[in-house]
Amino acid sequence: MEKRSLVSIIIPTYNRAHLIGETLDSILAQTYQNWECIVVDDGSIDTTTKILEEYINKDNRFKYFKRPENRSKGGNAARNYGFEMSKGDFIQWFDSDDLMSPRKIDMKVDALKMNQMDYVISKTKYFNKKIRPFPYNFTSKQMNFNNYAMGEVSWFTPDLMIKRAKLNGMVYNEELKAGQEYNFICKLLTQNLNGYKIDEFLTYRRWHNDSIGNRRKKDKAHYWETKFNSHWQTYLDIKAITSKNAFEVYSLRKCVLAYCQPSSRFKLPNYFFKSLREHFGAKAYYIYLAKILGRWFNRPYYFYNKIK
Repeated sequence: MEKRSLVSIIIPTYNRAHLIGETLDSILAQTYQNWECIVVDDGSIDTTTKILEEYINKDNRFKYFKRPENRSKGGNAARNYGFEMSKGDFIQWFDSDDLMSPRKIDMKVDALKMNQMDYVISKTKYFNKKIRPFPYNFTSKQMNFNNYAMGEVSWFTPDLMIKRAKLNGMVYNEELKAGQEYNFICKLLTQNLNGYKIDEFLTYRRWHNDSIGNRRKKDKAHYWETKFNSHWQTYLDIKAITSKNAFEVYSLRKCVLAYCQPSSRFKLPNYFFKSLREHFGAKAYYIYLAKILGRWFNRPYYFYNKIK
């Protein structure tokens, strides 16, 4: 084993016994050797346990945990628990149905050390379906809070590797059902971290019909409710950390847009309208007109565009 910094690869999983073996094989193939791979099972009822036992017997760098019963169900709690069990100097979250390029960990550790960065991202593309790759049309200098939080730059969860020391108690929100990565990265970047972009595809993402994202998009009411919750919770989290008015305006408008969609059926949470009034004054009342036009005529944008 090389005496280099330990990298913790943290993988939440749920009923991926038919896929996770390929993922773990891609980790075994890493040119960088000093890693631990922590798999946290979110309650699988397939043969995931048997598969992991085989890999642990093959290589003791694999660790397998079950999400504790007193923790919330879902990938967020599994990621947080995996981090609590980890010991690495560098943290690499990953998904149980994706694959790593053999030099993924090697290149990221080198980039962090050589450039004295706090975190590094690489690129992801689909490997089993012809889908246009995410553009990644930004530079390292553009990787800051404002650009990320307001959608100018973006990346996938497995793209990120970060120094453990820079997490500073930041965790994934265990109540969010979608947008948890966005919420997490926004909170991280309020610390003005220095980031570096590796302009290479080092993660290969699997497309399949039963992915969480694809299931969510099919239920429009659920999709817009979780979209609202992600932006509203991130608004609250960032407001509690630091004052960023442009971001707060952006987040509230995203919430209004989700609320006014024809398929939206959720109720606004307490204090939302008060927050809307704080930033938009009397224009906040346009949310109700936008909702009516969205519900009955599928045209919420006339009044939505007035809330600015």
